[in-house]
Amino acid sequence: MQINHKKKLPVYIFAIIFLSLLTSATLAYFSPGTFIRGFTAALIFSVPSYLILYFLWKWGGAGKTLAVMMFCSIFLRLGFGLATQNLLPIYGYRDEPQQQGGYLSNDVYRRDEETWLIAQNEKPGFIETITRDYNNDQYGGLAALSVWIYEYLSPDAKRFGLITLLGAFFTAAGIPFLYKAIQQKIPKDEKAYRNLANITAWIYVLYPDSIVFGGSALREPFLNGILAVAFWALVTLKDHRKKSALVLMICLLACLPLSVFAGGALLCCILLWIWGEFLIPSSKKWLIGGILFIAFSLIVVGLFALPSIQEFVHYDIHSSEINSGWVEKVVGEIGGQFIYGITQPVLPAILFYKPTTPYWKIVGIYRSLGWYIMVPFLFYAIFSAFRIKRKPEKYVFILNALFIIGWIFVSSLRAGGDQWDNPRYREIFLPWLAFFSAWGYCYARKIKDWWLVRWIVIELIFVGFFSQWYYSRYSHDAIRRFPFWKTVLYIVICSAIVFATGFVNPIRKRLKGKE
Repeated sequence: MQINHKKKLPVYIFAIIFLSLLTSATLAYFSPGTFIRGFTAALIFSVPSYLILYFLWKWGGAGKTLAVMMFCSIFLRLGFGLATQNLLPIYGYRDEPQQQGGYLSNDVYRRDEETWLIAQNEKPGFIETITRDYNNDQYGGLAALSVWIYEYLSPDAKRFGLITLLGAFFTAAGIPFLYKAIQQKIPKDEKAYRNLANITAWIYVLYPDSIVFGGSALREPFLNGILAVAFWALVTLKDHRKKSALVLMICLLACLPLSVFAGGALLCCILLWIWGEFLIPSSKKWLIGGILFIAFSLIVVGLFALPSIQEFVHYDIHSSEINSGWVEKVVGEIGGQFIYGITQPVLPAILFYKPTTPYWKIVGIYRSLGWYIMVPFLFYAIFSAFRIKRKPEKYVFILNALFIIGWIFVSSLRAGGDQWDNPRYREIFLPWLAFFSAWGYCYARKIKDWWLVRWIVIELIFVGFFSQWYYSRYSHDAIRRFPFWKTVLYIVICSAIVFATGFVNPIRKRLKGKE
């Protein structure tokens, strides 16, 4: 039974007006400055944003589930942002000015201070705001947006919640694209993947780091929405090349004012996707040539960029060691950013870390649980991509899996922010992480694969041993603490035993076949 949208148009108009008024009133009430000024500024953003989201909702299928997803996405991020702004000065660290100002991140605090002073003292023109350099925004996109807001819409108070609101709208705008991309590609006879689009979209909406960063006036919520649109364009590239190619170009350009790094990563992903979906199936020469080209490019980049990369990584390691005592211990003993970066935010550490406030304890556990719940499904999916039999699909899955591995590796080198930089970079490509995690779950259910259970058990082993290590460290050895490398050795041995159980049946079947 199809919904008659023309008859329900007055209802939709009322809903847009009601949500706009509710959102604007909420933001104005919990933000500094006069209510009327804050309400007006938020309303200028809310009405067109909800109108755009309405058309995207219709385009995406106009389903109730999709509407609930988009609604939850906006209000979770805006709610978290406003709650943080008002609770952090009370329950945060009293000796840190950014937390007393309600800022979750020092980056946002420094950028906001700079843009507020520029808007108040210099009052630059519209074009000048775009072209000038900013000390606290490497790419200038969010800084320029902040200056415009403070100069034209909020000159009486620093309502950085307005940027949070815009970021929440951007994230929500990506949901119909992500949802529809998967719905269009699911074969009708594949019952196991019937809920793949729903699971992917819900992960995208509810992933803790996405909510935390989305409520922090950072660039990540904007990039999440842009890259969700890019994901749709890549999935549909084979069906309508011109339109999807144009959308991809727009997404690339939209990334640049926010992060040239993310834009470059998206370009690499696009090239890999085209290589896997169009070129490799047409000829094996493309496969061999592509591998040789990638190998040559990596060698060239390694030779010319290695000194800069080493300096960059050493700076991050030094930052990590300065900013955190337990990080210093781990980085010092492991000696590698990659392992440290993958485990961030470290669940066993935040569970037993005592010198923190209740606010940061709750936020830390919440963020860590999100990543640690996702990891076994994500890693299982990455390795299962090599088991797909249909070749055109297999090439795309494998190359995207390799891209995710590469992205996690690169983002792990950005661990100098101690709990922030690495998860922030990793979370930028949330549409890919959400899809692979959801696909891994559906694929395991389809083939009734115990390998997913093994990945979960291996993670539980890691969490269990390091929980003992961190508890003993922070409780002043209330229980006997194993030396760090002995803990690692126990984890490796136990994980290897679990991993080896997966080869028992295949070996047994081969031996029976030979008999």
